[in-house]
Amino acid sequence: MAGGRIRVGLAAISALALAGCLAAPASADPAPPAALASFNASTLSPGYAPQIHDYVVRCNNRAVTVQTHALPPWQVAVGDHPSRSGDHAVVIPLRTGREFTVTVRQTGSQQFHRYYVRCLPPNFPAYTFTKSGTVSPQFFTADDAFAPISRRYAMIFDNNGVPIWWYHLSVEGPRVLSDGHILWFRSNGQASQFEIRRLDGRVVRRIRGAAGIPVDGHDLQLLPSGAYFIGGHSPQSGVDLSQYGGPTNATVLNAELQEVGPHGNLLWDWRSQDHTTRAETGRWWKYTINRPARNGYDIPHWNSIEPHGNAVIASFRQLDAVYKINKATGNTVWKLGGTTTPGSLTVIGDPHSYPLGGQHDARVLPDGTLSIFDNRTILPDQTPRMVRYRIDQDAQTATMVQSISDPDIPLSYCCGSARQLPNRDWLIDWGRQAAGPDAGGSIGGYTADGERTFLLSFQSTYSYRAQPVPPGTLTVDQLRKNMDVMCASGCP
Repeated sequence: MAGGRIRVGLAAISALALAGCLAAPASADPAPPAALASFNASTLSPGYAPQIHDYVVRCNNRAVTVQTHALPPWQVAVGDHPSRSGDHAVVIPLRTGREFTVTVRQTGSQQFHRYYVRCLPPNFPAYTFTKSGTVSPQFFTADDAFAPISRRYAMIFDNNGVPIWWYHLSVEGPRVLSDGHILWFRSNGQASQFEIRRLDGRVVRRIRGAAGIPVDGHDLQLLPSGAYFIGGHSPQSGVDLSQYGGPTNATVLNAELQEVGPHGNLLWDWRSQDHTTRAETGRWWKYTINRPARNGYDIPHWNSIEPHGNAVIASFRQLDAVYKINKATGNTVWKLGGTTTPGSLTVIGDPHSYPLGGQHDARVLPDGTLSIFDNRTILPDQTPRMVRYRIDQDAQTATMVQSISDPDIPLSYCCGSARQLPNRDWLIDWGRQAAGPDAGGSIGGYTADGERTFLLSFQSTYSYRAQPVPPGTLTVDQLRKNMDVMCASGCP
């Protein structure tokens, strides 16, 4: 093949890698400055930097021209082309998902610096990445689950903002598990289930609710036993909503949360209509009545669940509240935010008298505090934030201990997440940043004290959640090789 070899399969990859290792050991020495050796191509992202080893281009299934520059004794080789000093243009045949390499070395040296360039699909979401500090985590997942179905992807980005791995499928909330497999929800309206897959695309397990509950993609929490917490919204007909401005004979969607055993057996079941009141929907009634869901009026809109000892922590967007629920009784242990009920916590130290607004992603942290991505949707002060509280269950108080916002993120209409990393930094998905159908969204990294380290912004789509890949779970080489396997005969 003229113009350089493109990786075509696992066997070929292994052979090439072995041959490369035997012929030229990778260098422990730093790469030369770009003024001494570099390469470039149209749409190359990010721009070349010696310490960055992975790049993407938008090739539109066409050849790309790679411009190389090297001052003696440095040389640059593109694909199978020879190593050369000077300035050269090399044409590389390329297709979606395929990769070529660029190698930088000194004349006569067996040590090298290798760079990897992969072609993005034509409809891959447009994005920008701005780095302003040391980025953690090394990898994180994202999706564009609310784009048109033909443009939906699960994605893994590295800490330089490069999409190292992707899968073209209508999914929501991808996250990498501790065994290196990826979990997501099939969100095409036909498959009401979660899937666990290997990174080469092969299905490992499909996960559904028990007793016929129509689960949705808001959350799934796996337990070490193989059991899991899951949830969905179940229709109830014949409900009188006249006191809230609705019809006297309405269909509403109630939240149903479950713990399901490893073999699909129902272990625990909780229904919102049995433990919350219609009045708790509060300020959301005027929006709910005017915009009913396809299958009914969306009353509580559950969106996250977190196991916590003999209880669960659950977030309900349209109740503006997070609840701790006793599993044995189903009763509310405490309620944070929303309308006041007997179980409501007294909030201390929060500048907002109404603490939560359409929030998502409530998580119990290792230090016992509770983090919440607070969208603050349609509130007078609508600046979204990650907010963290210390709960004193005996005193029935919630004391705010931290809040992170971003001056470049003025609002969050829906979705989003906030995850603390092992080094106490934060990965925050700011969700949907406008109400329109083509609204963009951003994902940011922040230090423990809230200083931004990066911002990844999608131009006309947004991610439901962004989640860090557990440290040490995957290597960049594993991600590259699995992309090569999937794209050997055409990417999915």
